[in-house]
Amino acid sequence: MKLQLRPRAPEPAPRVGPRPRALSLRVALWSASLGALLAAAGALTVYLLGWQIRLKYPWLLLSLPAALALTLAAQRLLRPLGAAPGEGGARLRVSQVATLAKMPSTWALKLLPLPGALRVLALALLGVAMARPQRMDAPDAIELSGIDIVLSIDLSGSMRAADLQPTRLEAAKEVVSEFIQRRRSDRLGLVVFGREAFTVVPPTLDYSVLQRMVSSLSLDLIDGSGTAIGDGLGTALNRMRRSDARSKVVVLLTDGANNAGHVDPREAAQLAAALRCKVYTILVGTSDEAPIQQGVDLLGRPVYAQARFPVDPQLLQEIATVTGGQFFRAVDKNELARSFHTILDQLERSRIADAGVRYAELYPTLVMLALGLLVIEITLSNTRLRRFP
Repeated sequence: MKLQLRPRAPEPAPRVGPRPRALSLRVALWSASLGALLAAAGALTVYLLGWQIRLKYPWLLLSLPAALALTLAAQRLLRPLGAAPGEGGARLRVSQVATLAKMPSTWALKLLPLPGALRVLALALLGVAMARPQRMDAPDAIELSGIDIVLSIDLSGSMRAADLQPTRLEAAKEVVSEFIQRRRSDRLGLVVFGREAFTVVPPTLDYSVLQRMVSSLSLDLIDGSGTAIGDGLGTALNRMRRSDARSKVVVLLTDGANNAGHVDPREAAQLAAALRCKVYTILVGTSDEAPIQQGVDLLGRPVYAQARFPVDPQLLQEIATVTGGQFFRAVDKNELARSFHTILDQLERSRIADAGVRYAELYPTLVMLALGLLVIEITLSNTRLRRFP
C-alpha cells in the first residue's frame, strides 16, 4: 500500500494595511465631510455677500450619481483577474506581521483616504460646474436714476442741405452721437420720419446699439419726399405709453414744415401733454433757403445750388409750449450741441426700471478649484501617501 502525500497549499500571508472595503468606507466618509465643509463655506459666502444664485442647467446635476456609478463599475471591471471583490490588485505580503502590528499608527496612515476623497470632491465640483451656477448681479428690475428720452429725427430730403457742414443730417448725427456718449442712466430710443415714421430703436440702456443705428442713418433709408412731423411725434409717444419714468421727453429734430403723414402735429402735442411727456423741438438750418450739392466740377469740387425749403417755426414753438418743453433754433453745429445740453440741464431725474437680469458665471471658479484638488490628490498619491504597489 502506497501512501501519496499531497502538498498542502500555502496559506496566504496576511496583508499589511487597511482592508479594501474599510478603506472605501473611510474615503466615502472623508468625501462627505469635506463636501459638507466646502458647501457650508460656499453657503456662508453667498449669504454674507447677499448673492442670488441660479443653475442654468440644473438637470446636469444628475451627472453626479452617474459619475459615481461609472466609477464603481470601472473599478469592478478593471480589477486584476482573480482578485477578491473590493481588491484592486496586489498588496504587500510578509511572512510575519507581529512586529508590524506593534508599530504605532502614523498620521500618513490616518490620512490614507484623503487622496481618494479629494478626487471624489473634484469630480463633484466639475459636475456642479457643468450645471452652470450663475450669480444674479441685479434683481428683476435694475433701478437707476434717469429719464426716458426718444429722439425723433427728420430724414426728409431737405436734410441734405449744406448750410450746416457737411450736411444738416451729418451735423445732427455727430451731435446726437456726442449726446448719447454723455448718457449714463437714461433710457434712449430712436425714431426717424420722412413721409412716414418708423421706430429704429425702442428706449434702451444699450447705448452701443443706439450709436450704431445713429451712425447708419442715411437719407435713402426711408421715403424722404415729405415731412410728417405729426407722425414722427406720434410714433415717439407710442414708445412712451408704458414708461414708468417720472420724466418722459421727446426731442424732435426737423428742418421743415409738416406736409405729410396721417397725424396732426397739434393733436400729437395734446396727446404728449396727456402723457406728461415734454417735447423739445429743434429747427435745424439758417433759413428757408439753403445750398444743395448738385454734383462736382471738373476738378472734383462740389457744386451747390440754392433751394427753398418751407419751415414752420410757429408750429414747433406751439408743440413745445403745449407740452411744457422748449423750442430751439440751431443755425450751426455748435448751436445744435448747445440745444441738447440745455435740454438735459432742464430735466429732472427720476427712477426707471429696465427689464432684465445680468448674470455672472461662477463655473470657472469651480473648475479651477476642482483642478487644484486634483493636483493635490496626484501629489499626495505619488509622495507621502503613496500606496504600494
